[in-house]
Amino acid sequence: MLTHYRDYESFKQVAVPLLERRPNVHQLPLGILERGDVPILMAIAKEDDRTIVVLQTIEEQAILAGDAFTYEGIRQLSRILNCPGYVGEQAIIEPLLASHSPFQTKMDQGIYALTTVIPPMRLDYEFRLIEERFAEQAVAFGWSFIQETGALPATERSRLKNEQTIRKHIQAETLFGLFDNDQLLAMASSSRPTASGVTISYVFTPQKWRKQGIASYLVASLSEHLLQHYPMVSLYTDWSNPTSNKIYQAVGFELVGRSMQITKRPKYQ
Repeated sequence: MLTHYRDYESFKQVAVPLLERRPNVHQLPLGILERGDVPILMAIAKEDDRTIVVLQTIEEQAILAGDAFTYEGIRQLSRILNCPGYVGEQAIIEPLLASHSPFQTKMDQGIYALTTVIPPMRLDYEFRLIEERFAEQAVAFGWSFIQETGALPATERSRLKNEQTIRKHIQAETLFGLFDNDQLLAMASSSRPTASGVTISYVFTPQKWRKQGIASYLVASLSEHLLQHYPMVSLYTDWSNPTSNKIYQAVGFELVGRSMQITKRPKYQ
């Protein structure tokens, strides 16, 4: 059974309690609902005693969060929704990649959460907010992040979206950096705050400053700052990159789930 919603508040009244059963895994949909992004699709799907929250705010994909359906149940739900892509826990999404599937994997991710920071080796750099005067440098870092991770297609539209996102973070004072005097070495942002936690994203260090502990020090410093205001910090990692996963684990992040992003193959788009 699939119930569609038109009223945002009515949907939140049903969806949020379901998602808050496991807030460390569901920070993505919880944060988006708290932020109030304009929805394209809001629905609650049920199969026996299992429930999935469906939330789509961008054309590229819908979020599926909740319980794992049966193989036939999730494939039927996908056919009804007919979205170009999905993101959600591995147990929910993986059946959509079975043989003869119209979908392919876009990214396999780890979901991490932290409540206590393990201090890394101290570095002689300064952790602080990224100010407007560093906007161009931060925009360049953001674009390099997108090109490396494939978080967005490398198009002019994505380039403009990246610049808009970075400048919004600067204005909102949610973009942070590690500095050597006035040289920006690495950056990271906080986003999607909720009562249960906040997410770190846009973590980027240029190649020439990698393997020096800079990313670990930045993430640990930002996590300590955020834990003064939120009970938990979460983040997503590229599961295929063992180095970044080890960096986060070393400062106290614990793996709480696995997530997958999938998209339709070109011939099915």
